[in-house]
Amino acid sequence: MAKGATAKVNVVNKLMTTFGSDYIGEFDKKYYVWADDGGEKVQIAISLTCPKVNRGIEETDTGELNFEEVSAAADAPKFQPAAITPQEEETLAELMAKFGL
Repeated sequence: MAKGATAKVNVVNKLMTTFGSDYIGEFDKKYYVWADDGGEKVQIAISLTCPKVNRGIEETDTGELNFEEVSAAADAPKFQPAAITPQEEETLAELMAKFGL
């Protein structure tokens, strides 16, 4: 079973309870609910994932989450741009010549 699968079921049950008759259902790994947009009824799609790395969100003394002081986890992956190999550059040059670019 995937990480967070049981938690996801619990969250979906909370969505169903919270939105009641405005809960539409699941389609293509998204959960849909009806919402009011200034008098117009619109659908909202909600995607649920379980992150591999927890972010620096801590509970306050009251048990609520503090989103004001969110910081990325120290072990969050850093972006490393891919390097083009000499063989890839050669292939690219050949293709550009063939297409007249």
